Formats: sequence, structure tokens, C-alpha cells
Amino acid sequence: MANTAKAEVLVVPHTHWDREWYLTFEEFRYWLVRALDRVVALEGDDPAFRLVLDSQTLPLLDYLAVRPEQEEKIRRLVENGRLQVGPWFTQPDEFLVSGEALIRNLLLGHRIACRFGRVMKDGYIPDSFGHVAQLPQILRGFGIDTVFIMRGADQICENTGKGEFLWQGPDGSEAFVHVFSEGYGISLPREPAELAAFAKKLAGLLDKSCTGAILLPLGGDHQEPLADLSRVLSSLGELFSGFHFRLGTFSDYADLLRKAPLQKVTGELRSGGRRHFILSGVYSARMVIKQRNAAVETWLEKYAEPLSALAYLCGHDLTPFVLAAWELLLQNHAHDSICGTGVDEVHQEMMVRYAKAEAIARTVTQEAMRIVGEKISKPHHPGIPVLVFNPCPYPRREEVVVPVDEPAGPECMVVDALGVSVPGKVIGKRLFSEDILKGVKHRYKALVAFQADLPPLGFKMCTIMPATTKHSYSLVTNSCTVENEFYRVEVGYDGTFTLTDKESGEVFKGLGFFEDSGDAGDEYNYSPPVPQKIITSHGCKAEVQVVEDFPWKGTLRADLVLSLPRGLSEDRMARSREFVECPITVFVSLQRGIKRVDIAVEIENNAYDHRLRLAFPTGFKTTHALAEDTFWVIQRPVSRAIAEGDWIESPSATHPQKAFVAVESEGRGFAVINRGLPEYEVTEVGTIFVTLLRGVGWLSRDDLRTRKGHAGPPYPVPEAQCLGRHRFELALYTYRGTWEEARLLEVAHAFRAPPIGVQLDKKGKDLLPSELSFLALRPGGLVLSALKVAEDRRSIVVRLYNPTSRAISGQISFWAQPLEAEWTRLDEFPLEQIHIFSGLTIPLTLRSGEIKTLKLRFSRFFDDTSG
Repeated sequence: MANTAKAEVLVVPHTHWDREWYLTFEEFRYWLVRALDRVVALEGDDPAFRLVLDSQTLPLLDYLAVRPEQEEKIRRLVENGRLQVGPWFTQPDEFLVSGEALIRNLLLGHRIACRFGRVMKDGYIPDSFGHVAQLPQILRGFGIDTVFIMRGADQICENTGKGEFLWQGPDGSEAFVHVFSEGYGISLPREPAELAAFAKKLAGLLDKSCTGAILLPLGGDHQEPLADLSRVLSSLGELFSGFHFRLGTFSDYADLLRKAPLQKVTGELRSGGRRHFILSGVYSARMVIKQRNAAVETWLEKYAEPLSALAYLCGHDLTPFVLAAWELLLQNHAHDSICGTGVDEVHQEMMVRYAKAEAIARTVTQEAMRIVGEKISKPHHPGIPVLVFNPCPYPRREEVVVPVDEPAGPECMVVDALGVSVPGKVIGKRLFSEDILKGVKHRYKALVAFQADLPPLGFKMCTIMPATTKHSYSLVTNSCTVENEFYRVEVGYDGTFTLTDKESGEVFKGLGFFEDSGDAGDEYNYSPPVPQKIITSHGCKAEVQVVEDFPWKGTLRADLVLSLPRGLSEDRMARSREFVECPITVFVSLQRGIKRVDIAVEIENNAYDHRLRLAFPTGFKTTHALAEDTFWVIQRPVSRAIAEGDWIESPSATHPQKAFVAVESEGRGFAVINRGLPEYEVTEVGTIFVTLLRGVGWLSRDDLRTRKGHAGPPYPVPEAQCLGRHRFELALYTYRGTWEEARLLEVAHAFRAPPIGVQLDKKGKDLLPSELSFLALRPGGLVLSALKVAEDRRSIVVRLYNPTSRAISGQISFWAQPLEAEWTRLDEFPLEQIHIFSGLTIPLTLRSGEIKTLKLRFSRFFDDTSG
């Protein structure tokens, strides 16, 4: 008897909604309202109707801001599973945002979806430009074990011949993956001439399936739902007799995927170029956006959240403000937004959101420090009391700048509670507005800089007093050399410098030269013109001078001018023969007692269509580079894959990073740390390039050497040329052994999150000591990711992770004994109660790559809740 079984085609209607891209948010919202109005209307017309709203919840809020009267209808659709929303707030780019931002995105997405009755528990991320290695563990932390993607798995699918696999994260977490090999937007045939192509597509999808069924995502970018879909699918079943078409959901297909025989793969998903673009140029498009994003993430994660958690224990709940800032920031994390691949108006609005989020974070930080500072013992010395906060969970020495009432003169001394004094200096002044509710005062405050030894994630109370002695210490050797216990830095005639590691004796020459190349690409991809003209700062003449000679710090300044082609030639085939001058200032600093070289670069960019990078030739011959990734440190080959065969996008030599990129060779290491500069390249001879800016004039072009066809519409984007003033901040760190042994992440995170300080009133309550560590983490290797008020607003959450290649056992110490403690998932769902017998520490063990979340309840020691 003939086998008459039909292959099942599971049709999932969806719309992929880019909130802002080639149109602004408000322009796209008009069409969103039209589309969701149609969804509401179809509820009664088609009993089988359903739609996946792109796994996001933000479009619901955008719609209801215009149609608030439809909230009950929307709620009914979500509760019944006919409109599927979440788990995300917005679909992010995974490489350009922090790991905590991905978690907050999912937390907010769940919070909103639950408000409407149901969360889609599938990891549907169809259009992000690649996927981080830790995504399986992040999704598992929210009870999600599936990933539906399009980009990043081309090589895997080509090697296996299948479009599905089991993806294992660094900690061993696993997720079931389906790749939209034909794209996430598939249309049904409308004309007889389209039937043959559709039949071929179905056969190809079936061949790549491991489940024996076909997943057909019906929809595309900004598409409205189809009416009478049940009838259409019934007609297709008659036309294609070997297939059974039915409406379903991604969850329906996930049930099949979990039972299928799947090959296991590991690592990040960034292979592209055969079928789908990976678009590596987005890591350097509109670099100012990346810098602002890193700055605001730091303000929220390292200052506002931990400090508001401590203020919460003092009886003040600042959490609503923190959540409001996160919501603003997360709106900018949509992949077309944070990647810098929209029209100029989109990114102008992003900068407003960044400014709003940072304003909230700064205000919360200042208020939380004041709240906690009221409880801390004040020194009995006369003078100006200041409170300094270290956001890192280990002791550190670092410079801090605190705005205070004008001291007696430019020199001062800073005295701690034990009477130990260090020199301070006024380095400027700024206007502040204070006592807003009590008769505002507008006054200038002096910016006082000094160096402090600080406890782990805690406070130190100091007093600023008039200087009584003049310190003669200096790190400046001569007009072009600074030196501390660890390094000697000599700036040369062309602005590059020689770095001597005094511990190892190694000498690195020619560091910090600039390399500029033409770019005939667009916001998505770098594309060099032919012929390419590369210009470096070698041969430039720099003026070098000492600009800071403090007892704890020495800074050299080098001024040079880089002469660059104005742009591209008229035919865009080469760089212009007309040149413009781009002034550059480089600051190189050392601090006493700190093994780190700080670098700041200020540039006046007057050139178009080019990429400017800062280069550090280490001389280390290497095959791989190390870079901080999301909750992980990743190793990538430095050699570029060769584009052979039918590629639609050439493999890129540049890669994403978080806080650092490093090279290691024969027991030595050299790291370049950054603040918000996510693109790097490392050569086989160990030269590290960090992209400072990349200027282009088009959202998308179809004449690139590095990509075939458009990646978006061909809108001009003049502001993506990044003209004008820019400032970039980096640091260097050399070490012996591996990055793990040298505790490189601690150095990098300390650079990214310097201590901050605030002036306090002289009156206060002696409820806390003048120096206090609220949290300490031991041993080295473990990383504190979050200290925040819990989602239930009754507890404190601490999140840790282990980015190393080995399991680590240690302990976390607190300022007081917790009343209750438990391990939870990332979504703070309880997993295991922790029995606390006595003491202030909790033992812990984390597997390699593991992320762990700890939820704690403390007694509120302070009954005073006044503002």
C-alpha cells in the first residue's frame, strides 16, 4: 500500500516590526496603529486568526498610547494566545549592549506581557546581526529553551546540510535552534506563475528540517496580517497535495524540535556571507552612539542600581526611577537603532533618550549617596565632608573627582577618618543647582581631584581641608616622559610612545599610531575603494608637553595634525586628491600605584568617507585574539576567512568587543581597554587596531566591494559622516601569564567604572562606620554583574558570573547577615534556598561560564525614612 503521509507545513503568521529605521518612530507608529487596528478587527472575522508580534512588547505600549480604548481587546487577544507578545521588550543587537541589558530587556518584556496575560516563551530573534555564545544560558534563565534565528549560522547549516541544531553555551546550557534558511519573511504564492518557485522552496525547507515538518514564517518587515488565512491554507493544501498546511505557533514547532535528532554546536553564531548578511560594519557606524550607550549602561549598572539598592535598605525606594531609565535605554537597543543603521532623525532621537536616561541615573546616584551618607559617621576634622563610592567588588586605588564648595586655594589635602591625608587639587569648576524644593541655589563648585584607597563595593568618608604642606612627589621625568612603579612612557616626536614594563623589562615601541583608510561603504559595511590610500600618523610632527603634574598623577599631551583626503572622488572609486587637516590631541597618563596606562584622544574630524583607527603594535605573533564578550571572554582567530564560491558578503577582519581586546604569546599578554569602542582587529603579528570612527554618507548602497546588493533602502545619512569634535578613552595593560591569572577583567572593569564622590552636609547619624564595604567577592576571577532591588521590590538581587575556563569556588561577603537567601533563575524565579547559619559570607561555586543569581533579604536597620 502506498505511503500517503503528508509533510506538515506549520504556518506562523507574524510581522517583523522595526520601531525606527528608514522612517522615524512616529512615522512607523502610524503604520503600527493601522496594522494593530486590523488585528483587533480580525478577532471577530476569523476564529483561527493569530499573529506573532515579533516577540516584542514595546509595540503594544506604542499602540495603546494612541489607542488606549483598545486595551481590553488587546488583553483578550493576548490572553487567548491569538496575539503573541514577548519575551523581549525590544529585539536587541546582542553584541553592542551589555549582558545585563539583555537580561533587563527580557525582564521588562516579561513584566509587560504578563500584564496582558501571557508571555510567548520562545527565543524568537530573527533579524539580529549574529548571536552571543551565552544566549542559550540567558534564555534558559527565563525558562526558554528555543532559539529561532536567521543570521549567524550560515557555516553551520552548510556543514550539516540542516537548518536545525542543539546549541550549547559556555556553561553547558543548551537550546534548540531553528534557522530561517529562506529568511523570516516568506510569502504565499498569489499568482499561478509563483507556484513552481513555492514548491521548490517547500522542498528545500523540508530537506533542511530535522523534524520532518516545515516551519513557514508568514510575514515580513512591517506587514499587516492576512485576512481569511484559513481558507487560503486550505486552497494551498489542494494545490500541493503532498503537504498539509495548518496555522500554528513557534511553540508548536518547538515541541517537534525538542524530539528531533540534532547535532550539537558551540560558540557564538557570527558566520555569514553565504545566504544572510552578518553586517560587521555596524560595530563602528555612528560611534558616538556606542560611546553614549556604554556610558549610560555604566551609570545604571555600576552606580544608580547598586546605590539605590543601598538606599532601599535605608527606607527609600528609588526603583521606579531606575526602571524608567532602563526603559528609555532599552528603546535604543533595538538592532536597527543601536547599530547606527537608520536615518539621521532616528539617531537624533536616540541621543535624546540617552540624555534622559543618564539624567535619571545621575540624579538617583546623587540622591542615593546622600541618603546613605546621612547614616555614615562624619570625621571630626573641620573642613568639607565628602563621600567616595567604589562600584567594584574588590579594593582599589584610583583618582576621584568630587564637586565641592570652593576650598581655600588650588591646593588642598584630603583626610580620612584615621587621619591619613593625601594631596588634592582643584582642576576646574562647574555650575550646580541644588535644594530645588527649598529655594533653589545656583552656584559654582570646585572640582577637586585626589587619589583614594577604597574598600570593595563600598564607601569612604573623607574631609577636604586646606593644604598644610606642599608635596614634591612627581611622576613626570621630563617634558616627554612619565613614570610610576610599573611603567615608563616616553612620547616621541610623532606622538607615538614607547612603553617599558618595569616588572618584566619588556619594551613596546611605536604604540598609539593612527591609521586612516577610505571607506566607500555604508552604515552596514566597511568597503575600501580601489585604489585604497592608507595614511598613518608616522612622520607627523607632534608638540609634546606636560599638562598634569600631581603628586599621584602625571599626564603628557601630544598635539599633531593628520592630513586626510577630504572624501571620495566623484565616482567613489578612489580617495579625493583634495586634503583637509584633522587636528588630534593625545593625552597619556599614569597614576601612582596603578598598573595601567590611560589614554584619551580628541579629534576634530573634517574628512568624509573614511575609517580612523588607533594602533598598538605589540610584536606578539599570534593566531588568536581574546575579547570580552557577554558574560564571557571569547577567543577568535586573527586570520580572515577567504571568500570562496557564492558569497553575498565578504568575511570581515573586524570583530566586536566589550571592555577589552588582548593578545598573548609565550606567557606574555598585552590588552587594550576601552570605553564604548566596540570594534577591533588584530593582525597575525600582534598589532591591535581599535576603530575610533567610521564616516559614511549612506544608509545602504548596492555598489560595495564587500557586500552584494542592498542591506536597506538607499537613504542619504549625512550625520553618519561623524564630522566635528570627538573624544575617545582607552587604557593599556601588560601582564605575565594568562588573562585569567592577571585578573585582566578587574583592571578593565575598574577603568570603565571609576569611583565617584559627593559632598555631604556636616550633620549626620553615626549608624554606619566612616569606611564600609557593602559587598566583597573572593577569589579573583568571579565577576559581579548586578546589585539591584529585586523585581518583587522586597529583596536585593546579586548576580555573578564566571568568565574563566575553570570552575571557581569562593565566597561573597556582605555588610550584614542576610535574613534569607536563595538562588534564582535570571528571571528571579526561585531555585534553591540557602541555609544561613551564621556569619556574613555565603560560599559559592560557579562552573566555567556559569551565571548565578542570588536573592537576599536584609533587615532594614534604619528606622529613619525622612527624605
